Amino acid sequence: MTIFILVSILLVAALAIALLMGVSPASQKVKVRTMYVGAALMLVVALVVCDYIDALPDFPSKYRFHAVLVLTVTVGYLCIAIACMEKYNVLKRKNRVLEEALTEKEQEKVSILMERQSKQQQALQKGELEWFAGKIKMFSEEEQKAILASAYAFAEHDLILPPSITVQPNEMCSQQELMYYVYSAFSNMGKKRSDIVSFLCQVFKVYFSAGESSVSKKMPGLDKVKEKREKEKNSSKLSS
Repeated sequence: MTIFILVSILLVAALAIALLMGVSPASQKVKVRTMYVGAALMLVVALVVCDYIDALPDFPSKYRFHAVLVLTVTVGYLCIAIACMEKYNVLKRKNRVLEEALTEKEQEKVSILMERQSKQQQALQKGELEWFAGKIKMFSEEEQKAILASAYAFAEHDLILPPSITVQPNEMCSQQELMYYVYSAFSNMGKKRSDIVSFLCQVFKVYFSAGESSVSKKMPGLDKVKEKREKEKNSSKLSS
């Protein structure tokens, strides 16, 4: 009976040490090595207990030491489980650090890409607005300023704002030409056809008094607009 109590106390102490070691702030290597040593000791204890059980004369004694054997195996498995958990946690932390590092790099790449795209978009808008400004020189200076103010608001902020003055029709700029100028410039910026139609109707109300549905029907196709723009570029290169 004394041996049973002593062994039980030692096993309970080993169980407590394993549990405390699992939550202690010790390093991962120390924890894993301690748990492996503990598991090895529990294996030795289990073998000794098995031999001791065979030598016991009565069933009650064997029953008590079978309980000791179960406790020994439990402590051994617990030690292995804690060691594996520690390795898993370390691996998980390493993976998390790696993911965070990769995420930071990806965010940096995205930021650089967005910055480049933003600069390219700004350069594109500037070029198209300058081209559009050159096409509306036939209007008065005051009308040009009002038209370009609305054009800048539409290009940079997607706002369709009526000009501060009413733009009057000019004999040197027909409806078809005006639709071509506006559609060519803003379609190259990626604006939607419906938004471009709304811009035409609000900025050039006198030109397009019939409404947006009528303007949408008269608006030339994007292929024709691009073809005409390309011809202009080629002719300007040849003349220069």
